[in-house]
Amino acid sequence: MSSHPESEKVAPKPTPTDPDHPTIEKKENDDSGVSSPAEPSLNYQVERPGPPTTFMGKVGHWMGALPEWGVGGKKLSGKTLNFYIAFIASNGFLMFGYDQGVLSALITLESWQRVFPLMTPRETPNDLCWIDGDRSQPDPNQCTGDANMQAFAIAIYQIGCFLGAVVILFYGEKWGRKPSTFWGSLVMIIGTVLQAAANGYALICIGRIIGGVGNGMVCLDVCSMIGDRR
Repeated sequence: MSSHPESEKVAPKPTPTDPDHPTIEKKENDDSGVSSPAEPSLNYQVERPGPPTTFMGKVGHWMGALPEWGVGGKKLSGKTLNFYIAFIASNGFLMFGYDQGVLSALITLESWQRVFPLMTPRETPNDLCWIDGDRSQPDPNQCTGDANMQAFAIAIYQIGCFLGAVVILFYGEKWGRKPSTFWGSLVMIIGTVLQAAANGYALICIGRIIGGVGNGMVCLDVCSMIGDRR
């Protein structure tokens, strides 16, 4: 008995639209008494990301573990949340004008000039720069700076703000809005404490850089946060 390939028939495999497909459930008989195949159901399972493995990922995970408090047992939402975000964010931008205004007044005080002689240029009208007010005898311990040293200590704050904005530009999405704002505020507080405790030119410059980094982080991050809340 010879077999011919042409005479052999292969049973077709059931397709997803075939009622006999194992993944298709038959619907119950309708009014006409005819059963129809049910639509294929797709079950998707969302894979949650595992714990971070890189150093920056672990740092970002640790930074994002912040507690949340509510008002009256409820978390803020809607217009109330937007109002408080805008109010707190405005305080961050307030620091720019406050810093410039306060420092411009401080550098003219005699008590300030005695502690920070490098930020005090020698000027004829300033009695502190001369021994017993004698304009022919300059005091070697006072007024040892110039206008450039004074301007550098003031402008270094803006450089810190730029660096803080760059940090948020690259890591803000990984850390999150609220953690970035929180830690930026903490960095700004540390910089402010260093400036208040400074007793020399180098320390006040370091404090202004650190404070500027925190301010730049906060100012750039809250702008994105307000945009996300729309």
